Amino acid sequence: MKFWFAFSFLQLMSIASALRIPAPRHLLSLYPRFSSSNAQVCESLPICFNQLPMTVSTSNESLRQQYAADKSHHLPNGRFQNPWPSFTLPPAMKFLKYTLFELGNNPARESLKEGRVPAVVPLDEQAITDPASLQVTWLGHASLLWQLDGANILCDPVFSLRCSPSQWIGPKRFTKAPCSVKELPHIDILILSHNHYDHLDWDTLKLIQQRFPSIKVFAPLGNRPILLSLGFSNIEIADWWDEFSVELPAGEFKLACTPAQHMTARGIFDRMATLWSSWVVIGPSGQKFFFSGDTAYSAVYENPAKAECPAFKQIGEVYGPIDLSAIAIGAYGPETMFGGMHANPEQAVRIHEDIGSKKSIGIHWGTFILTSEAIDEPPKRLALELKARGHAPQEFTVLDIGQTIGST
Repeated sequence: MKFWFAFSFLQLMSIASALRIPAPRHLLSLYPRFSSSNAQVCESLPICFNQLPMTVSTSNESLRQQYAADKSHHLPNGRFQNPWPSFTLPPAMKFLKYTLFELGNNPARESLKEGRVPAVVPLDEQAITDPASLQVTWLGHASLLWQLDGANILCDPVFSLRCSPSQWIGPKRFTKAPCSVKELPHIDILILSHNHYDHLDWDTLKLIQQRFPSIKVFAPLGNRPILLSLGFSNIEIADWWDEFSVELPAGEFKLACTPAQHMTARGIFDRMATLWSSWVVIGPSGQKFFFSGDTAYSAVYENPAKAECPAFKQIGEVYGPIDLSAIAIGAYGPETMFGGMHANPEQAVRIHEDIGSKKSIGIHWGTFILTSEAIDEPPKRLALELKARGHAPQEFTVLDIGQTIGST
């Protein structure tokens, strides 16, 4: 009986988190592995390294400060919200019906049976050992190794078999990770976008902490408790539009926590208890990269005006143009349910345009079945939309898992 209760509890948490099922807002999860909640208790802990909030001397600084002063994404109860009409969610019963009757047999699973999945290639050791001034390696899903001006920056690493509170149940990867934690180069900075299991993986982060115990970690508000539970000590927690300066041997790196349209939860009762974000990083050379994390652009459900998320034009105004970007293109189907949380490929092109990205790659696809679209649909729709909007194919492309691409 105890085993069945534990199994059911873990299965429910896995489905709720992976599918972003709405849950009551007034309760919190109890266990650090499954929750980043209790944020208000720990956000007052001191920063454990010499990073201080910094101000970028640009003509757009006053605009950044204006956006930073807007705290409409903060709720009075300490939780967070998407403050734009571009965000809507269908009721929980629609998610439950989808989970019970549609998730198990859909175009995604058919495409998997037919082998329509991205290739996995060995890491290019020469490129990673002797990198260009700005390049990125796709490690699957939203996991990325950025190399900028001599620094190695890891985003949302997930190397586990499942993105779930348990490795026994939950969404299972159908493409292998191209490397293990021990095969990574030295990592200077770890960036996390939010706490969903397909972005914040306990087992992977535990291995990273053990290998790089003094690594500098950046994450949105509310994630300090789970990072402390994992053993990290050099933690910086950020609100939207916060900026930081990190001194590395190659020089000063600037990190900006930027908005995204999404949500968070690791359990049934911690919905929106922690913040979600995208990130912009600027190297000493002035080159910039953008990491979308998990984001939407314009919900389909109850959005008759087709309102669009204004955050990406704001990011472009403050930080654009961007030299190289990684933008989510998958996990959107059916769009009437998931369009408020995940951008489709056409919307990803709009994000590319809004932020002023010179070159982008598509992420958040090809690794886990989280939604119903065919696995190979996002890159096909991406290519069609680029052509329709007059962009060259190489301006926004997709990679093999393990492939490295530079900004030029």
